[in-house]
Amino acid sequence: MMKIRSSRLVNVLVAGAATTAVLGFSNPAQAIPSSCSYGFHNTNMSSYASCSVGTGRFRATLKCDIPWDIDTVVRGHWLGVTVPPSNSIATCPSNARKGYNPGIERE
Repeated sequence: MMKIRSSRLVNVLVAGAATTAVLGFSNPAQAIPSSCSYGFHNTNMSSYASCSVGTGRFRATLKCDIPWDIDTVVRGHWLGVTVPPSNSIATCPSNARKGYNPGIERE
């Protein structure tokens, strides 16, 4: 009987140590970017996105009308929130007729 109890105790201690290690070294939660703006950038072939609050990341999106093909979504580079805000730019390929529905993705 004594061996069963001591092996259970060891299992509980090992599980507790593993849980502490995982929780102790986890990254802090990120605040999804807010105070964001987005729209067309210079022409209807590109869009911008910008955020000024939060610690997460964001990027611009834009749908592109491509003749004789399925419309596609292009995305800008992921950026972190900065002060002053930086712009993520999404640009349609040269064979697109126009861009439409500018937007933003956040994480």
